[in-house]
Amino acid sequence: MKTNTLSRIAFSVVVLGGALAAPAASPTVDQAVLTLTNSASGNALVVLDRAADGGLGAKRTIDLGGKGHESGDIDDQGALRVAGDKILAVNPGSNTIAVLSTSGGQIKPVTGSPFKSGGETPISIAVSGDVVYVANQALTGTPNLTGFRLGMDGGLKPIEGSTITFPKGLGAAQVEFGPDGKTLVATSGFQQDGKGLVHSYRLQSNGTLKESAGSPMSTGTVSGNVGFSWDPMGRRVFVSNFRGSAVVVFDIGMDGSLSRKQTLGNGESAACWTAISADGRTLYVANFVSNSISTYDVDDAGNLRLLGTVKRRGAQGADTKDLAISPDGQFLYVLGWKARQVSTFRIQDRMPVELEGMASPKVVTESGSLKGLVIR
Repeated sequence: MKTNTLSRIAFSVVVLGGALAAPAASPTVDQAVLTLTNSASGNALVVLDRAADGGLGAKRTIDLGGKGHESGDIDDQGALRVAGDKILAVNPGSNTIAVLSTSGGQIKPVTGSPFKSGGETPISIAVSGDVVYVANQALTGTPNLTGFRLGMDGGLKPIEGSTITFPKGLGAAQVEFGPDGKTLVATSGFQQDGKGLVHSYRLQSNGTLKESAGSPMSTGTVSGNVGFSWDPMGRRVFVSNFRGSAVVVFDIGMDGSLSRKQTLGNGESAACWTAISADGRTLYVANFVSNSISTYDVDDAGNLRLLGTVKRRGAQGADTKDLAISPDGQFLYVLGWKARQVSTFRIQDRMPVELEGMASPKVVTESGSLKGLVIR
């Protein structure tokens, strides 16, 4: 949720099993970049210090008690979320959700973590107050969305009757609540050509979901829908599609109803991940295959206009995934999943400009394939 913060927390990294490790030269962190190693041999949270100039420094890792996915290349957005003083992360290779607490100046797993995800291959998490929904993509089984209550102690308790199933092969790539916390949107069907769908649900008082009018709705002439961003006012979502490398805009009514508004390509290859500025006027899209970031103007009616595209330095192969904007709006961070890199871009006149020299990208040396991105 946008109101969450990790600012001014002393990060003493506590690894499962009790081993303590914290860099003596930097006992506190005012700003940080969080991502996941997604290693099949043991998933871990990566915490990177973030300097005032946007550069990334000291690194710490915390064992999440589960596994990443063996293939590494799972299409999703929202694998990592921050909710108050809790961090929630997917363990897609062991069908669990890790919950960590940051209270008391330490990052450490809560009692009972990790928790069963309610399905197979959890890949995206949505949080609204004490309600948590998990998208279980289930690459070989039955995909679903499953709801939980997040306790004050960080425990996850399944919500009775909350599970919504999807046809095999049409699992969700992202789930996220809108700014009011009452409407949840999910993208699904990206694995099959021409099957891209956008779902909209309203959150009920008992924590279950009720599908809204017009849902699910097709992405139309493009497909392969993965990541999306909510307009900060909650009026629409901007959905990326890698087949056709385009963004589809959906208006969302007060009741959660859907209507398709606009489709705009960017001339790149495989638009997959999105991030939007705090004022809702600029949308950034990461293009997986062409290793580039496209920038769009968003007008008052929600229509898009392509402003330009920049390349990510040093990328090889199809490598560019998650991206996120710093809270002050000055920097954009982008993951190179297979190269295990985090690239830093300064935002100048709305366009991203990568930091020069050795300042970008930052290499994460742990094994795995990076997944999820949160900037504090």
